[in-house]
Amino acid sequence: MAKLNSSFLKIQVRPWVFWPPFGLLIVAVILSLVFPEEFVTYARGIQQIILESFSLGFSWVSLLMCVLAAGVMFSPLGRRKIGGAKAQPRLKLVSWFAIVLCTTIAVGILFWASAEPLSHYLFPPEFLALNAASPEAKNFALGALYFHWGFTPYAIYAVPALVFALMHYSSGRKRLSLGVMLIPLTGRLTNTKLETGLDLFSLFALVTGMSAALGAGILSLSGGVMAFFPNLNSTYLTAAVTGLILITFIISASTGIDKGIKSLSLFNLVFFVLIAVLFILLGEKSLILGNITQGFKAYTGNFLDLSIQLSGAGSKWTYDWSTFNFAMWMAWAPMTALFLGKIAIGRTVREFLLVNWFFPALFCLVWMGIFGGTTLDFASSKPAVYEKLLETVGPESIIYQVFEDMGYFSLFASFYVLGIFISYVTAADSSTEALASISMKKQNKDAFRSDTNLKVLWGTLIGFLAWVMVTFSGIDGVRILSIIGGLPALFFLLLVSVSLLLILFQPSKYLRN
Repeated sequence: MAKLNSSFLKIQVRPWVFWPPFGLLIVAVILSLVFPEEFVTYARGIQQIILESFSLGFSWVSLLMCVLAAGVMFSPLGRRKIGGAKAQPRLKLVSWFAIVLCTTIAVGILFWASAEPLSHYLFPPEFLALNAASPEAKNFALGALYFHWGFTPYAIYAVPALVFALMHYSSGRKRLSLGVMLIPLTGRLTNTKLETGLDLFSLFALVTGMSAALGAGILSLSGGVMAFFPNLNSTYLTAAVTGLILITFIISASTGIDKGIKSLSLFNLVFFVLIAVLFILLGEKSLILGNITQGFKAYTGNFLDLSIQLSGAGSKWTYDWSTFNFAMWMAWAPMTALFLGKIAIGRTVREFLLVNWFFPALFCLVWMGIFGGTTLDFASSKPAVYEKLLETVGPESIIYQVFEDMGYFSLFASFYVLGIFISYVTAADSSTEALASISMKKQNKDAFRSDTNLKVLWGTLIGFLAWVMVTFSGIDGVRILSIIGGLPALFFLLLVSVSLLLILFQPSKYLRN
C-alpha cells in the first residue's frame, strides 16, 4: 500500500464545501443518538411532505432523462468524443463498464432483488385492485421491479454524468465543480456562490447516503456471518466487519482509479456473473428464463403507466416505492455524475451512453429476473412463510430463505456475503473519490488521482459513524436526510436536462473542442 502523505493534517480543502457537510453529518448522528425517536419522526415527516408534494415532478423528470438518454444516443451528438477529437481513453472498455456498474446500484441489486418483488407480490398497490399472492400480482411485481431498477434509474445517473463530462473537458477548468453542468444556461462565467452551494448540498446528500448505506451493509454482512456462526457477539462482529471494510478500502483508495477501483470493480463484475450463472445452473432453468422474459413483458406493459402515474397518482404505494427510489437516486446523482464523467475522457457520447445507461440497465434487469423471479416462484408455494419473514425478520432475510429453499444455502450464502463485502468496498472507493475531488482546493495534474488522505478521511469518518449508528441508534434518520436531498437535486437535474437539450441542438456553440 502506498504511504499516506506526511502532511495529512495540512490537507488543502475548499472550506465552504468541506466543513459544512462534515459538521452537519456529525450533528445528525449526535441527534440520532440523543433523540433517536424524535429525530427520525421529524425527518420522516419532512420526507413524506416532499414525496407527496413533488411525486409527479420526480416521475416526470425521471422520464425526461430516460427519453433524453435514448434520443442523444442515436443523435449526431453521439459521434462527438468527450475531451476532444485527440483525447484518448484511460480505461479499457470492460474495466470502464465494471467501474460504472459497481459505482451505481450494484449493492442494491444484491439486497432488493428478492425483497422488493416479494413486497409487491404480497402487498400489491391498491390502485390496481390485484389479489395478493395471485399470478397477476406476480406479473406486476416483476414489472415494477424492472421499472425501479432498469433504464429509468440509470438515466438519472447517465444524463448528468454526460453533461458534466462534456462541459468539464470542454471548459478547460482544472477545479471540479457541479456548476459546470449549467454553463449552457448561465454562460461561461458561472456564479461562484451558486457552484459552492451545489457542491455543498450534493456532497452532504452523498455523505449521508453513504453512511446509511454502509450501515445497512454492515447489518447485512453481520447477519450473513451470524447465519453461519449464531453464537458470535453482534457488537464485536459489526465492529470487525466495519474495520475490515475500512482496511480494504484504504488499501484500494491509496492506489487510485486505474488500479484499486478498477481491480475491485473487475472482481465484482466477475463475481456477479459467476453467481448468476451458478444460480441458473443449479436452479430451475426453464422457470428462470421464463421469469426473465415475463419480467420484460410486464415492464414494457407497465412502463408508461408507472412513469407518468396514470393510475397510481396519490397512491401510498407510489410514494413509498417509485417516488422514494427516484428521490434517492436523484440525491446521489450529481456527485456520482462527477466521478462517472471524469473517467469518460476519450470516449464518444454514444459509447458513454451504452456503457453508463443501456448495458448496465440491461445487466440489472436480467439479474432481477433471475433472483426476483426465483423468489416469487418459491413464495408462490408458501406465501405465509415468506410474509412472516418479511414482516418479522426484515427484507434482508428473504434471499437467505431462497438459498435454503434451493438446497444450496452454504454455497450461495457464502458467495452472497462476499459479494456484499466487495460491493460496499467498491462503492465506497468510487464515492469517496468523488467526495475528495470536489472538496479539494487544488486538483492534481492527473485527474484520475485525488488526494488519498482526503479519501481516507471521508471513508474513515463515514465508516465510524455508520458503525456508531447501527450499534447505538439506527440508520433511519441519516438515511432520510439523504432522501430529503433529492428535492434540490430534482430542480438541479431538470436544469441539467435542459442543458443537455441545448447541447444536443447546438453542440458547436457549447463544446469548444
